[in-house]
Amino acid sequence: MGSMHLRGGHYGQETTHAIKISNIWSTDATPDPPSEISVVPMRVDHLTHWLPDMQKYRNPCDHKGSWVGEDESVIDVIYVNSPRAVAKKLKSRQWLRAGPQEFIYFNPPQVNAAIVTCGGLCPGLNNVIAAIADSLLSRYKVNKVWGIQFGYKGFYSLPWIDLNHEKISKIHQRGGTILGSSRGGHDLDKIMTALLDNNINQLYVIGGDGTHKGANLISQEAARRKIPMAVCGVPKTIDNDVAFIDKSFGFDTAVGEAVKVINCALIEADDSHEGIGIVKLMGRECGFIAMYATLASNNVDICLIPEESFELEKLWEYTAKVIEKQGHCLIVVAEGAGAEHFEGVDLGKDPSGNKVLPDIGVFLKEKARGWFKEERGRPTEVRYIDPSYQIRSVPASPSDSVYCSALGTSVVHGAMAGNTGFSCGHRNNRYVYIPIEDMCDPKQHVRVDTSSRIYNRMIGHTGQPRFHTPRMHSED
Repeated sequence: MGSMHLRGGHYGQETTHAIKISNIWSTDATPDPPSEISVVPMRVDHLTHWLPDMQKYRNPCDHKGSWVGEDESVIDVIYVNSPRAVAKKLKSRQWLRAGPQEFIYFNPPQVNAAIVTCGGLCPGLNNVIAAIADSLLSRYKVNKVWGIQFGYKGFYSLPWIDLNHEKISKIHQRGGTILGSSRGGHDLDKIMTALLDNNINQLYVIGGDGTHKGANLISQEAARRKIPMAVCGVPKTIDNDVAFIDKSFGFDTAVGEAVKVINCALIEADDSHEGIGIVKLMGRECGFIAMYATLASNNVDICLIPEESFELEKLWEYTAKVIEKQGHCLIVVAEGAGAEHFEGVDLGKDPSGNKVLPDIGVFLKEKARGWFKEERGRPTEVRYIDPSYQIRSVPASPSDSVYCSALGTSVVHGAMAGNTGFSCGHRNNRYVYIPIEDMCDPKQHVRVDTSSRIYNRMIGHTGQPRFHTPRMHSED
């Protein structure tokens, strides 16, 4: 039996709870003394923090199930007898559970909402837009839902789009985003002026880390001015590198499309004399798409990801062995892999402040041709494919469509309940509200753990040796 103390309470009021966990199974015949499990509370801001007199309204939704309690929360996986959890210092966190609540803090006919998409494209963006707009219009009967064009700059430089039922009815069948998207353009003063001039009291931001940082600034400014405005987000990253969530929307679709390209590259390499196929996939700082696509394809001979460096000599020596054995070699590489080979190269930054990366795919293609000519005395056929724009612009798969719908509906429930400064995500198989400030914490790095089971499964699938030097492990 163990005990657990939860620190944290409704809307920031700190309390301590004790929960006993009984009947824990163990092979050790000698029972351990009761232990304490520390839980980290992930508090979400509420408008009543600075507007304590806000009025409550009964939720108008025709909800058949049980309402979610105002302070209902869920706790992460609790590890028992796990040396791995102890060694990695894994923490259990307490999250505010997403879902419809019996009482809300906005009068729906007085709600004017705005939705904006920022950053790069990703499968499922239109699904999330449609789910948010439809939940607001159909379930809560709000006054107006506006769409902001081409990212943050659209607040103050472009016309707003009326996201009525007709406008959103078919958009889930289309890839990309009907609102357009762009990087940068976050001018806080201009954005706040536009929001107030249009009486916006709910803002929905769909984007990655940089986008959420911008949303956090808007949320903080609204709080400073004591404006009754809920600012919330849906995390979007095709690389699957947002902190805390189980998986980002669009990731499954991207992996599925990547597998199609990998299989095409296999044919190209196999039908060439001693051919090498190279497929570059997305993944600036983490190799989740490359790793999962490699596992799903089961045709890849070598997978290179940013989390491990590699020596070119060892890479080509092994490539040559694979070709001698089967007549071809298929390599999948994440776009951020091999950074050690570009030290001192500075191509500037994009509008979001991200470093522009050299093309690792072209680099490997040229190096492969040079090595085989010099070391083997003969040229080799190299087929290089970069499907990045193709993959990110396709419509969402059925599983991602369901996921996007749940995210869009859940984030609306959270805003109507008066929560703000949060993003909605899937955590431990439950939809929860994640404080944006914690999600954007620079200390939260999401990377492939090269000592993890799944990475080792991938190595088992490819059969490649560990010619990579480990560089970084995730903390959680």
